Amino acid sequence: PPEGIRTIYREVISMCRNIQRPTTVAYLGPAGSFSHEAASQVFGEASRYSPCRRIKKIFIEVEIGRCDVGVVPLENSIEGAVNETLDCFIDYPLAITGEIQLRITQNLIVNPQVESLSSIERIYSHPQALAQCDGYITKYLSDKDIVATESTARAAEHVLRDIKGAAISSKAAAELNGLKIYEAGIEDTPNNYTRFATIHKGDPPKTGTKTSAIFALEHVPGSLAEILTMFAKRNVNITMVLSRPMPSRSWEYYFYLDFEGSMSDENVAQALKDVRGRTRFLRVLGSYSKLQ
Repeated sequence: PPEGIRTIYREVISMCRNIQRPTTVAYLGPAGSFSHEAASQVFGEASRYSPCRRIKKIFIEVEIGRCDVGVVPLENSIEGAVNETLDCFIDYPLAITGEIQLRITQNLIVNPQVESLSSIERIYSHPQALAQCDGYITKYLSDKDIVATESTARAAEHVLRDIKGAAISSKAAAELNGLKIYEAGIEDTPNNYTRFATIHKGDPPKTGTKTSAIFALEHVPGSLAEILTMFAKRNVNITMVLSRPMPSRSWEYYFYLDFEGSMSDENVAQALKDVRGRTRFLRVLGSYSKLQ
C-alpha cells in the first residue's frame, strides 16, 4: 500500500543521510510527544533527535547550529495558533522549510494499577491538549486538579511518579513509559490536526505551495485592510492572518500571514513588492509544501 512504500523509502533516505552526515532534529520533547512523532514521520528513525523542554529552546538550538533542523507546532485545527512559536519567529531569524500535518488522538493515561477514575486526583497535560479535551474533562474529570505541563509527553512522565495522577497524552508516550491507556480518543472532535513547521538557519526557500510572512504596520486606520487588499488585487489567497502583541509597544501588533503560492510566482512576488512599501517591517519566513 502507498503508506507502506512511503515508510520504507523514508527510512532508506534517512539511512543514506546518516551515512553521509547524520541529520540532527530538535523537537518539543521528551520522546513520545506529538512533535517527536511528526519529526519521525519526515526524518526517519536513523536521524538524531534532540528533545527540548520549550519551543524557544528549539529555535536556539537551530540558530546556534547545534541542530540542523527544528520541528515546532504551528497551529491546531481546534485551538488555533501556537503563540509561543509565532513569537519566536519574531525573535529568531529562522526560515520555514516545510509543513507536517499530524492527526492528534488524545488518550487518558494512568498507572497500570489504576482501575477507576475515583482513585485519580490530578490530571497532567499541555494546555492545548487540555483545551482539546475540555468536553471529556468537564463530564468525567471536573473534580480533579488540573496541572499544566510543557508537553503531553512530559505529562506522561509525571504519572510515573504520581500514582494518583493521570495524563492526557499520546499512545507512544504511554508505551514508552509502561503506562496504561484508560480511555482512548477523548478529544472533543475527531477533526483534530496539528500543523508543524520545519525550521532551519539560512535563506528562506522560494518554492512551494504556501508562503508565510510576518509584518508590522503604522498604527493608523485602514492600514491592515490596505495590505489585505494588495494581496486580493494580485489574486493571492490568504489562508490565515493573526496578530501578536509587540513587547516594546503597548497595543501595537505584529501580523502573521499564510497565503497560497510561492515567492517564485509572479503574482506573489508582485504582491510582496507592493506590501513591502507599505509596511514598517516585513520578513518572509519561506515558501514551502506539505512534507510526507
